[in-house]
Amino acid sequence: MNRQLVFDHRPTGRRVPVRRVGPILMALGCLLACILPAPAAEQPERPTLQDTYDEAKKLAETPDGLQQAIQKYQSVIAAHRANEKLYHSALEQLADSYREADRKEDGIRFFVGLVLEMMEGNRRDVLREILQQYQLKDPELFKRVVGNMGQPKRRIVPAMPSKQLSDAILQRKDQQLREKSLQRVREMLAAGSTVEDQKTGLATLRAAMKAKFDHAAFRPLVLPLLESENAQIRELALRCLPGLDATTEDLAKVVPMAEDEASEVRIASASALIQIAKGAEEETVVPALMKVLRDEDPEVIEQATRSMWGQYSTPEFSDLLIELSRKPKHRGTAIYFGLSTMRTKNVAVCRRLVEELGDPDWNNSGRAAWGLGYGVVDEAKPIVEQGLLEALPEETHSYTRAQEFRALRRVATEASRAYLQSVVDSELETEESKKAAREILADLDAAR
Repeated sequence: MNRQLVFDHRPTGRRVPVRRVGPILMALGCLLACILPAPAAEQPERPTLQDTYDEAKKLAETPDGLQQAIQKYQSVIAAHRANEKLYHSALEQLADSYREADRKEDGIRFFVGLVLEMMEGNRRDVLREILQQYQLKDPELFKRVVGNMGQPKRRIVPAMPSKQLSDAILQRKDQQLREKSLQRVREMLAAGSTVEDQKTGLATLRAAMKAKFDHAAFRPLVLPLLESENAQIRELALRCLPGLDATTEDLAKVVPMAEDEASEVRIASASALIQIAKGAEEETVVPALMKVLRDEDPEVIEQATRSMWGQYSTPEFSDLLIELSRKPKHRGTAIYFGLSTMRTKNVAVCRRLVEELGDPDWNNSGRAAWGLGYGVVDEAKPIVEQGLLEALPEETHSYTRAQEFRALRRVATEASRAYLQSVVDSELETEESKKAAREILADLDAAR
């Protein structure tokens, strides 16, 4: 006789099947991941928010460190805001899991308790307090700055997919149900449908893109929506188009959108151009990308840079990314997503990445070292080799050092032999570093 394992839920006395507990535990785990530091892993991890905060606090103790401290504090706040999306998703998944596990009472108790805690009368409104301090201490300056900023940007509510339709398209058992749901999406995207239907239809199409269906059949429906009067529809159409077997002929419609009046459309245009062209059509794509990377809105530049991934590397384009990498606001993104990922790295790009090897923050120096591990043109190899030989003896972060050895192996000449031998002979070096040095020395011996 089969016996179903059960979970004895003591607060209510109910016995809940284990298969129903799983989703709750997973959702709780996701929720906790938003607020708890990650466990140690084999690979070096990025500093925790506490680490960054402590470092900022220490930097702020001296006048010389204040500028760096400001950047560190900003990064803590930016990371918290980025986690909010995951936190909200975890709340929704947890609520669904409580319902699916037939634990509605526990779900209500948990969420009501959470809301009551958030509404406690003694909770500080830190932002309000800070603004009040600015206003009290520097009223004229506060008034002038706020006046120059104008009205805050209107918050745009993102278009949401139809969960019923997307689930029906993604399921694999009922082909008739999938086709019926796809037909409904076609109707929502057709000319003459309402703006809300078009938004929901595009969002649903994007959410279901992984399913097996004729993606190309939706291309004629989505292309006209690039010219919609509604900015959200134009953005969603751009984000859907690359997955609909778009061709390079479609670039003619996408390129002008790099100058769209809506910032979210300009951001989406960069990603669409890169995904559709796939490194080709350089004469058409690069000028449009450069317009986006010179945008007046820093957020457009920041988000568009994340789309680059090394697809293009003309001298002018490389120079623009180098320029962005020297601006504090865009430095990390330009290094991580732009320069380090270039398939072909010219002399100027390699010089800039070599500069980053000296950054104590391994997020930048480690990524730069990683990028120098491939794509270096022959003329830049001596520059890279010299830069790595200067960085390696001083590098203390294990990940960055491993990447530097990896990059050195690609460019090493006899000029590296003395240092590599010193690593092998040293009693202070790790076995990992010695192994890397031996491998490079073996390559040099074989090349003799």
